[in-house]
Amino acid sequence: MEARKKILNKIQLVFQEVLKNKRLKLNYASSQETVKNWDSVASVAIIVGVEKAFNIKFNVSELANLKNVGEIIDKIIKKKKL
Repeated sequence: MEARKKILNKIQLVFQEVLKNKRLKLNYASSQETVKNWDSVASVAIIVGVEKAFNIKFNVSELANLKNVGEIIDKIIKKKKL
């Protein structure tokens, strides 16, 4: 559980930078429907930022059905084998 919290905090920094909102707070259920300015263009920048932050690469099939921040975290954990 601690790993998920650390990853959430790191992802939050990426979102804050991409969306230019330093006060943005994310939770595991945060999604495009609940986060202002998280659109398809921002999604690309967010994924690139997450890949850089965690030194990983996602393939298209891994990204196709992501619905929220929790699912992004799950993918990171799987990639990093945490």
